[in-house]
Amino acid sequence: MNTTFARSVDEAVAALAASVAAGAKPLVVGGGTLCVPALVRGGPAATDIVDLGRAGLDTLAGGPVVELGALVSYQQLITSPEVRAGLPMLHRMASGITGGIQIRHQGTLVGALCAARPQSDALAVLVALDAEVVVRSVAGTRIVRAGRFLTGPAAPDLAPDELVTGLRISLRPRGTAYIKHKFAESSWPVVTAAAAAGRVVLGGVAGTPQVVPVPAGAAVRAAVADHLAALPAEQRWADLRAPWEYRRRVAPEIAARAVELAEEAS
Repeated sequence: MNTTFARSVDEAVAALAASVAAGAKPLVVGGGTLCVPALVRGGPAATDIVDLGRAGLDTLAGGPVVELGALVSYQQLITSPEVRAGLPMLHRMASGITGGIQIRHQGTLVGALCAARPQSDALAVLVALDAEVVVRSVAGTRIVRAGRFLTGPAAPDLAPDELVTGLRISLRPRGTAYIKHKFAESSWPVVTAAAAAGRVVLGGVAGTPQVVPVPAGAAVRAAVADHLAALPAEQRWADLRAPWEYRRRVAPEIAARAVELAEEAS
């Protein structure tokens, strides 16, 4: 297996392009908390590795729009004054990330986004915040919203010769909330809910985060229940942690609580 330790984004995308042109199967590694254990277990089937550890993508810049590189860790999100004050929902999610101290210091938000696992802590939050995903290849840069970037379970909108260099997220200092339901401190969430801007985004109930417009008051539960009832069977998510029917039953309560907390924070 060939490994390129890219010293810049240009070098990384050039290595990707060369690998794809040669008929190889490249894998981009950032924090490595998801893909490295998978490689040890025998998957994914990669022939080349492009390591971003030296590419200078670990910076976080504040402002009206927070810009964070692909290698920004959850711990950087936790300790950032800009994130704490301007993106409290993101701060809350990072502070309770599944996996504890090792994941906080090594895991990355972009890594979770690119893995696109329905049970992720992060995906509903990124969709609720309408995060912009910065995608690079040798052909140039394109920007795609998080909701469109996630096309299915483990299926991000990325070509083999593309990588994500970072995220752009506009500040939302008030009126947002995030909660999750899980069975144990170290387990993946069963259902997550991120409330912002008159909608609640549910994770863990389908192959991609589900956006539900929220009416006032107790009708939130009914709106979520109706949305899930209309979800096509092939999109409903279940895994070893919980079947679909359990997720369907608890999601309206989790969503209602997130909306209630968001209203309190307004």
